[in-house]
Amino acid sequence: MRFFLAIFIFLLCACKDEAMLALNSKEPIHLSYSAKEQALKGLNEPFMLFFYTKDCGVCAKQIPILNELSKDYKIIAVLGGMRDYDMAKESLKGVTFATIYESLDVEYLSNVVGGVWGVPAMFIYDKDGKMVKKFISLTPKSVLENELNILI
Repeated sequence: MRFFLAIFIFLLCACKDEAMLALNSKEPIHLSYSAKEQALKGLNEPFMLFFYTKDCGVCAKQIPILNELSKDYKIIAVLGGMRDYDMAKESLKGVTFATIYESLDVEYLSNVVGGVWGVPAMFIYDKDGKMVKKFISLTPKSVLENELNILI
């Protein structure tokens, strides 16, 4: 039964083709999961997904590191647990890069990465949209920078 549920979720993930609205960005973000290629398509450059919540103290420590890295690398934050735009705007915690907050988009991206069971969680993708690394919890800037530099 779980196998069929997993297949159903992946089929749903493969079907989403809408633009995701983001805080801190005037441009919508176009990401879609290709089940056949097992890749998150749409950006055509290396990028990182950063999952966090408003009440996460460790996330608050990770954000300044990612703000620095976002000057040179594509980073997209995924803010979970938001009811609306106003709540999301209040919960940014100083994030300066694009932040996806709508619950359906957050759920979609969480399913794409295989589920997010703790935050902060960071998932690094190559230019073809293939996940190459994942990190859970506070991760030093040097470690993240080394992984991103390999992809450029």
